[in-house]
Amino acid sequence: MKKPNTAGQPFLRFLFLIYCAVMLWLLFDRSSGWMDGLSYEQMLRQNINLIPFLTIQNYLHVVLYHSDKALRVHCIINLLGNVLLFIPAGWLLPRLWKKQRAFLRFFLTCALSIILIEVLQLLTLLGSLDVDDLILNLFGMTLGFLSYKLFTGRKKK
Repeated sequence: MKKPNTAGQPFLRFLFLIYCAVMLWLLFDRSSGWMDGLSYEQMLRQNINLIPFLTIQNYLHVVLYHSDKALRVHCIINLLGNVLLFIPAGWLLPRLWKKQRAFLRFFLTCALSIILIEVLQLLTLLGSLDVDDLILNLFGMTLGFLSYKLFTGRKKK
């Protein structure tokens, strides 16, 4: 039986740690001064969206029909960022951990990780809990997973 090539594993693990650090910084580094005197309870009520595709629909509406260019750019960055920034995780997880090569396990790991991040953002008031973030992030991670499968599938033939 051929032993798998693990020559690049230390580098990939280091790359994954750097990726995680950057993502944590992007997801949680916000100034607490933006609250403008709102109470914690008000923030919780205003920062939860549990209706699937509501935020995505609203952002797409702004992109397609709003005249404010800065607002459109903000919406595009939010939509694309929530997908593109999670593609590397979808590629690295199965590459680094054999158990993450099964899609169901991978998907559950990713979903639980994103839910944890969303809840922490809400509780720390450093973001919101939005089911659309979960949808977009999982889509990005799944794209990364599929690219990993395509890459390793061609390599083995």
